[in-house]
Amino acid sequence: MKGNRIVIWIVVAELLLCGLSNFLLLRKDEDAESLQYRVDTQRAGHMLEEGSMPKAEDYSTIISIAPFDPAEKVNYDYTVARAKDGTLYRITYESEKKNGRAFLILNLSWGLILLITIGGAAYIFRKILIPFHRMEELPLELAKGNLTIPVKEEKDRYFGKYLWSMDMLREKLESEKNQRLQMEQEKKTLVLSISHDIKTPLSAIKLYNRALSGGIYETEEKKQEAYQGIDKNLNELEKYIDEIQMSAREDFLQLKVKDEDWYLSEVMERLEQLYREKTASLHAEFSIDPMKDCIIRGDKERGLEVLQNLMENALKYGDGKRIHISFSDEEDCRLVTVENTGCTLPERELPNIFDSFYRGSNAEKAKGSGLGLYICRQLMRAMDGDIFAEVEGERFRVTAVFRKR
Repeated sequence: MKGNRIVIWIVVAELLLCGLSNFLLLRKDEDAESLQYRVDTQRAGHMLEEGSMPKAEDYSTIISIAPFDPAEKVNYDYTVARAKDGTLYRITYESEKKNGRAFLILNLSWGLILLITIGGAAYIFRKILIPFHRMEELPLELAKGNLTIPVKEEKDRYFGKYLWSMDMLREKLESEKNQRLQMEQEKKTLVLSISHDIKTPLSAIKLYNRALSGGIYETEEKKQEAYQGIDKNLNELEKYIDEIQMSAREDFLQLKVKDEDWYLSEVMERLEQLYREKTASLHAEFSIDPMKDCIIRGDKERGLEVLQNLMENALKYGDGKRIHISFSDEEDCRLVTVENTGCTLPERELPNIFDSFYRGSNAEKAKGSGLGLYICRQLMRAMDGDIFAEVEGERFRVTAVFRKR
């Protein structure tokens, strides 16, 4: 693992620095002591030559000053000096006295640094890197569609919430996948059932047609009965076709909303944060009227989604000059209106803009699916609200009606 190699290199570098600092301190100590004992022994020797008797305790490196006896054995280094009267004296000194306290502090400091490095690395590996490596494949597995295996929960201060959120995402994707499969199965069953039912009136029409074209019915009364039978079966076919169309126009998005209470100001502040910079970069004037805050009933995230959709439409289909948000009250509802300039949508198309897959004549040059306003209407009605639009000259207004608590 790359992280292991990095930690090893850091520890090796610290050990090398520790050795280097010890070496430099040792050299400095030796140089200082070498100079000191030489100075002390030379001073004591000069005093003896001048006829004075130096005292060993007056010097930091001299252990003793005594008459020289060649037969005497000593365990320390010494030098011999001649006194004024010709007597030889042995000056014993300590040349290897080290600064033990400085070495102790230095090595304790480096030891502490090494412990902090190793302990910090172990903590990072255990709490951050190892959990991260365990979950690095999770987004890829979700993208592949492996949604059945739950995400292992961990009480981790760094990734615990992330793993919980990923598991929530996995459950949502799995639920949507199951709903989609179930819906597809139901629609296939419906199509097969209707296809089977269609065969009956279709066969009857074929029989009537053959009888009429073959001249089987001789009287006008019989012919009229055949025509009525064809008309009846055609009505049956039309009914089945309507059922297929209704099935195709069902709420295939399966939009769900929560029933909760929230302050409208929270959503408006978030909306302004999202679009203040964006509109400024597009050089569009963006303004929001002051409002009296109120508690809204419904789904806060879905409410923000609706207003975001309206803002995106205003940017996409307007002239980019001005977008304005205003508020009004009607009975127990708060109305939020998003208005943009540069509207080219004919007023006759207004009743259709909330239909699924409908795109107005002003949307030829803009990319889209025709589902934005349809989703907005479904969400607002699911929250016991509504949404409507109006055109006034070149101004286009869409109003979301939120139910107040």
